[in-house]
Amino acid sequence: MSESINISKETDKSGNESITYRKSWEKNGLNFSKEVRKVEGGYIITESKHGKPKDAGEDAEWIDERKEYVTTENPFDEAMKKGEDEKMFAFVDTPVM
Repeated sequence: MSESINISKETDKSGNESITYRKSWEKNGLNFSKEVRKVEGGYIITESKHGKPKDAGEDAEWIDERKEYVTTENPFDEAMKKGEDEKMFAFVDTPVM
C-alpha cells in the first residue's frame, strides 16, 4: 500500500489564508484520496476513489466516485481528542464512500 500526504498554505490578494491537507493512498487496486481545505468560515472536504478492484477479476468495472461537502466543524478535532495529533490524517484511513 502506497501513501502520500501533502500540506500546502496559500494566501490570496486580500491576505486571507487557506490551508489544504491532502492524503492519497492505494489499496486493492483502488486509489483513494481525501482533501481538507480550511477556508474562511469552515472546511471543504473532497473524497474520491477510482480504479479497478484487484480481487474482482478481469471483468470488474472501473470505479470513479467523488464526493464534496462543506462543514463548519474541524475534521481534525476528533483525531486530536483521541491523542492522535501526530497522526492528523488518522481519520482518512477508512474510505467513507
